[in-house]
Amino acid sequence: MKFSRVVKKYVKDYKFNSLFIKNLILLLMLIIVPISGTVVLAYYSYNNMQKNEIQSYNETILNQAVSGLERVVKEARTQLIYIGFNSNVELYMYDTEEIRQLNYKVKSISELIRLPVVSKDYIDSIYIHSFKSDKVITMEGISDFETFGDRECLLQYTGQAKKDRQWVMLTTSNERGYPQMQLSIFQDICYGSLCTGTIVMNLRLDELIKELNLSDEAQICVSDGADILLSNDMQQTGKPIENMKGFRESKKDSAVINQQFCISSKSLGESGLEVISYFDLQTYQNKLSTIRNFMLTFLLVMVLITFCLATLISIRIFSPIETIFSSIKEYSNILTGEDDMLKGKDELMYIMDSIQKTVRKKKDVEEELLERVRLLKKAQSVALQSQINPHFINNTLDTINWMAIGLLGGKNEISEMTSALSKMLRMSLQNTDIIIPLKMEIDHCKCYLEIQKKRYEDKFEVVWEIPELLYTCKTIRIILQPIIENAIYHGIKHLSNKGIISVSGEITEGVAQLCVKDNGLGMKEEEVAELNQNMRSGMIRESGHIGITNVNQRLKLYFGEEYGIVIDSREGVGTTVKLRFPLINS
Repeated sequence: MKFSRVVKKYVKDYKFNSLFIKNLILLLMLIIVPISGTVVLAYYSYNNMQKNEIQSYNETILNQAVSGLERVVKEARTQLIYIGFNSNVELYMYDTEEIRQLNYKVKSISELIRLPVVSKDYIDSIYIHSFKSDKVITMEGISDFETFGDRECLLQYTGQAKKDRQWVMLTTSNERGYPQMQLSIFQDICYGSLCTGTIVMNLRLDELIKELNLSDEAQICVSDGADILLSNDMQQTGKPIENMKGFRESKKDSAVINQQFCISSKSLGESGLEVISYFDLQTYQNKLSTIRNFMLTFLLVMVLITFCLATLISIRIFSPIETIFSSIKEYSNILTGEDDMLKGKDELMYIMDSIQKTVRKKKDVEEELLERVRLLKKAQSVALQSQINPHFINNTLDTINWMAIGLLGGKNEISEMTSALSKMLRMSLQNTDIIIPLKMEIDHCKCYLEIQKKRYEDKFEVVWEIPELLYTCKTIRIILQPIIENAIYHGIKHLSNKGIISVSGEITEGVAQLCVKDNGLGMKEEEVAELNQNMRSGMIRESGHIGITNVNQRLKLYFGEEYGIVIDSREGVGTTVKLRFPLINS
């Protein structure tokens, strides 16, 4: 149990980089891949074999239908030709006064055409139309064509162009008083080059289907290229062939098979007919799904068995590594610093990095400490550059202030400027590392602005929009004055119109943010990028005053790297400087 907990912990830490997982996956692959390949190969082999058998069976059904239909059509044409050359029929075709004297027998013709109708259940009727007499002989006798009940059938045939006539057609008979579809076979009666009439044999569709013994397992259709003339699905008879399932994917005189169906086509000799067999694979797909589910179940069981065996083997392989981990676990905080520091690597890399980390971490800490001390001393040295005899300067300014008051007889602009400068200098010359309320920093800036307004008169205006809630917030000294000074000298000074400096503040997620915005000349994108880069680099600029970079560095040294200054500027529009420091009220 102890070992299993250790394995669980390191698998959780290292995920797929764990040696345990790698060994487990390798063993699983060595066993599962061959089994899976065999199952998949067997499945697709069976699938292809079944498709070939279905295609072969569908073509067998098609060939049976074609053979039967060819036999019926051939027998029908033979019978019609035989009738056409009967001597009585020939006399009937030339029906004149002279011919009538030969006393040809209409009854014998009726008996002649009755015999095939009686002998074949699928033959519904046969009749002979004479063009010369415009009469029709049926089994019942002779009648005028105009009053013949099935005249539409003949008109449908004779209405075609002679060279394009189809002699096998789906027609509708009204002879029984109601419309009934039938398959009609036409045969012209010609003696030499003279065509004297037409013989028609009408076939019953239901009886013809029985005669052809069409299989119910496939949908079989006989088409003339446009419509379905005959189908074992009677509802499809007479409809356009394009309505047949799978017809658009079919190819003439060939077979097409896909996941849904198998369709085969074959032309029928001289008639121009095409027999199409459509086999729905739904039943086959259901059977295939059963086999597929069985194979998947078998594969899943094998995977579970394989996983158990591979897990046992991997645990045995992984056990020596657990001993090493136990040895370094007691000193993990010293070696790594953080429990998840080496996540993403395997256990061997963890051991190697743990050894290297001990030396590397100590060296990094020492270097970081030295660097912070150096930066702090450098920041302090910059602040100390201006501390040249501070008491002498303060006393001198006070003396000048009183002299101005004495000479001019009271307070005046000179005394006011001198007083403001004295206050400002006194605050600047104090220790710059002291944390003060933001209100004191604002007062310091206002002293500075009093002097600058005297110097530049109405050159600029400062708008203060800092909420009182921020006045008690603690920060380091001299962070606003250098920013405002920069706005005056580099942004406002060279304007022809009046400049506006806006100083605002807000609190966002526990962070105080001051924003100094001017409408001055602004800076180019390259200059802004370089200035931001300098502030990220940790360099402290040494000059006569504490500039933006110095303020940024002091904020980072006191409060951390996530605080400091960000500059945004557009040439000809103005510059915005944002200062971020933690919200400290005590």
